[in-house]
Amino acid sequence: MEPVIGIDLGTTYSAVATVDAGKPVIIPNRHGGRLTPSVVGFTVLGERVAGEKAQVLGDEAPDRVAPATKRFIGRRYTPELAHAARNVVPYPLIAGPNGEVRIKVAGRVMPLTQVSAMLLGELKLDAEVHFGRPVSRCVITVPANFNDGQREATREAARIAGLDPLRIVNEPTAAAIAYGLVNSFHGRALVFDLGGGTFDVSILEMEDGVYEVKASGGDPNLGGDDFDARIVQWLLAQVPDLYREAVMNDRVSVQRLRYAAERAKRALSDKPEAFISVSDLGNHAEGNDGRFCQIDTALTREFFETLAEPLTKRCVAVCQQALEAAKVGASDIQAVMLVGGMTRVPLIRQIVSRFFGQKPVSGINPDEAVALGAAVHAAELSNKQGHTVLIDVATHSLSVGVLGGTVRRLLTKNTPVPATAKDTFLPNRAGQTQARIPVYQGESDYADECTKLGEVVLSDLSVEHRSQVPIEVTFELSNEGTLGVRAVDTTTGSAQSIRIDARTTLAQPEVDKLKAEQAAYATEQGEKNSKLVMDAFPRVLDKAERLVRLLEQSAQENPSPAADAAVGQVKSLLAQGRIAIKLADTAQMAEVTRLLERLTAPSAR
Repeated sequence: MEPVIGIDLGTTYSAVATVDAGKPVIIPNRHGGRLTPSVVGFTVLGERVAGEKAQVLGDEAPDRVAPATKRFIGRRYTPELAHAARNVVPYPLIAGPNGEVRIKVAGRVMPLTQVSAMLLGELKLDAEVHFGRPVSRCVITVPANFNDGQREATREAARIAGLDPLRIVNEPTAAAIAYGLVNSFHGRALVFDLGGGTFDVSILEMEDGVYEVKASGGDPNLGGDDFDARIVQWLLAQVPDLYREAVMNDRVSVQRLRYAAERAKRALSDKPEAFISVSDLGNHAEGNDGRFCQIDTALTREFFETLAEPLTKRCVAVCQQALEAAKVGASDIQAVMLVGGMTRVPLIRQIVSRFFGQKPVSGINPDEAVALGAAVHAAELSNKQGHTVLIDVATHSLSVGVLGGTVRRLLTKNTPVPATAKDTFLPNRAGQTQARIPVYQGESDYADECTKLGEVVLSDLSVEHRSQVPIEVTFELSNEGTLGVRAVDTTTGSAQSIRIDARTTLAQPEVDKLKAEQAAYATEQGEKNSKLVMDAFPRVLDKAERLVRLLEQSAQENPSPAADAAVGQVKSLLAQGRIAIKLADTAQMAEVTRLLERLTAPSAR
C-alpha cells in the first residue's frame, strides 16, 4: 500500500511522521533534523529555499524570508490586521484579489496558500526520501480555533503541494492520541497547546481508544511570537533616541531584534540570564545616511517573566473559560498535556502547575506529539481498521444574520460534531425576488462583532406576503470543522447550497498555475534526492557489513538461536540492498535502510 503520513504544519516548526511496525515515528528531514523550520525564502539569485536554509538566509536578509505565515492563512485582509502584523513578522501584508491576505517577500507578492504549499511540499519530499517512493495521502493538523475558511485554505495548500488530505484534525486532539498511546492514559485530560502563533486548550475524556472532546477554547493571536514581541519592544526602548524611529520603521532591523529576542527566550529556559548583542540597527533602505547603532544588554529570567505577565494571564483566562464550558473545575483534570515549543519555557510550566495543582505529564516530545498523533490517525484511516474514535466539538458558534444587525444561533460552540441544525426564516419584505442569508461565526449576538463566513443566495422567489414564503436553512458541520449550508424555499422546493463569498480561496486558474509550478519543483528536487540516496546507499551497506562481522563474532563467543537469527537478518538485508543497487530501486534502498536503523537503534524508535 502507498505510505500515509501525518503532518503538523506549525507556525514556527513543522514535522512529518508515519507509523512504522505499529509505532508512530518522526520522519527526519533531508538534513537529518526531526523538525523543519516553517520558513520559505528566496536568495538574491531567485532560488527557493525552505526550512533550515531559509532560516539561515533570514539571519542575513530578513526581507527575503517568510516565517510564521500560518498566522494569516485563510484570513481576510484588513488594514488593522496589516498594522498588527508589523509587530510579529518581517514582511508586509497585501490585499489579494478575493480580499485574502497575501505577503510581499523578496520583491514578489505571494498568496499564503502558496507559501504553505511550499512548506508542505518540503515535508512531502522528506517523506518520499524516507520511503523511496511517491507519497500523497496524509492527515494534516490545524489549530482547534481555525475557522472554516482557514481549514479550506489549508486543504487548498495541500492540493497545490500534490497531497491528498484524508482528514483535517485539530492539533490538541492529535496530541491527545499520541499521549494516550505512550502513557496508556484513561480519564479526563486537558491539552495545553501553546505554539508559535496560536494557543489552544481542549478538555477530553479518553477511554479505550475513544477521544471525546468536551470543550475547547483558545486565542488565535497568542503564541511564542507574541512573547518574542514583548522582548522586542523592550529592546527598542534601549535603542538611542537618535536612531529609534529609524529602527522601528526598518523591517530588517526589527527582524534582527526578533531573532535576538527568540534566541534570548530559548536561552532563558536553561539559565537565569541571557546576553543580547544586535548590530547594524538603522535605516537599511537605499540612499540612507549610513548611520547604524548597536545595543548590548542582558535579560534576566525574572524580568522576562514580568514582561510576559499580560500574556500568561491570557493563557490562564482561556483555561478557565474551557473548564467552565466543560462544566468541570481545575481539580477535576487528571492529566495536563503540554504541546508546542513554548511549553518548554519554565514560566509556562510554572503557571500550568500552579493553576491545575499538578505537574504536567511527560513521556513525549511536546514539539512532536501533534505529528505523531496525526500519523496514527492517518494509518487507521488508510487501513480502515481504526482502534481510535475521535469525537470533536464545534470550536465556534454558527449563526444566521437577521434584521436589526443581530444573529440567530443555529449551532453553539462546543456542540459535538458532526452536527446538523435547521431553522426557518422569513423574507425581509413583500415583493422581493432574491433572499441573501448571511452566515456568521462567533459568540456575540451582534453581526458586526462576529466573522462573516459567507452567504446563501436564494433566487426566483415570489413573495406576496412574508409569511407565505418560509425559508428553511440547514447547517451541517463535519467532524473536520467544515461547514455546509443549504437554504430551501419550502413553498416551491427551490434550494441553494452555500456560495461562500467570504472564503479566501484562490481562483482556479491561479491554483492550476501554482500546482504546475510546485509539481515542476518537486520533480527537479525528487531527481536530486534520488541521486543523493543512491550515492549514499553504498555507505549504508558498508555499515551493515561491519555489523555482520560484529554479530558473527558475538555469535561465536556467545552462541544462541537469537544471535544466529540476528546474523541471518542482517545478511538478508545486505542481499536485498545489493539487488536494490543493481536495479536502482530507491524504494527498496529506503526499506533496507529503515530496517537496518530499526535493528541498530531500537531505543530511538
